[in-house]
Amino acid sequence: MMRCAGPKSVPFALCLLLAFLPHADRVVAQNKMSAEDEAIYRNMMKSVGVDPGAAKDAAKSNTAARPWTGGKNGIVDYHIIGVYQGRTNVSGDSNWIAYADVTDTVTIDLKWKLAESVLLGTPTFQNSTSTVTNPRNPESKCSPPVIKGEYEHYELQEIRQGLGGALELQVKTTYPVVEVAQFCTGARKTIPASSKAHPEEMVVPSPVMLGMSLPDSDNLRISADRKSMVQQKGGWTWTFTPTPGK
Repeated sequence: MMRCAGPKSVPFALCLLLAFLPHADRVVAQNKMSAEDEAIYRNMMKSVGVDPGAAKDAAKSNTAARPWTGGKNGIVDYHIIGVYQGRTNVSGDSNWIAYADVTDTVTIDLKWKLAESVLLGTPTFQNSTSTVTNPRNPESKCSPPVIKGEYEHYELQEIRQGLGGALELQVKTTYPVVEVAQFCTGARKTIPASSKAHPEEMVVPSPVMLGMSLPDSDNLRISADRKSMVQQKGGWTWTFTPTPGK
């Protein structure tokens, strides 16, 4: 049994801390601390070299993790929506620029083993058709490109386990025939249709973050209803909505 007095005993402040920590997450979550209790708690933490804020955050994280780690074998179902919107070169030859405003959407559903960061089963996904508007030359005074065909910005073809606990997405982009003006207003050059396939990495954010206080950043933010995690990068907005696995 732990002793809280005497020369060979645990220091009294540490003894109080050890007694308090198993219940800290419940106390923090219920927010029942009085101002006096708060002061005692902070002094107690500091006396044993523990940052009070970090201890509270750890307690909150522990509470937030329980619904996800205590579910069916720690499996999390993810509904992921990616929305692209941005100025994009729709020419298949990067040496010739044909800008347009492009929008696209992809939806993904998958099962994720949280503790191991492993994809389970076969994910499903749905691609939408890209929308292309307002074709233009990089120089506003120059003749705009002529787009002859359908441009498909993002056609998801496969999802598989990647390295380091990430997903690897196999993506295809399809370029139409494009006519671009040479020397701003001169004769047009025809860029042939083409397609390119490439892998992309996707890191699946842990649902535990939904219970944490995060800075407002494009890298990761929590939605207003605190049910989803949102990332923004390269014209894409990815919304990850997890639910405990069934």
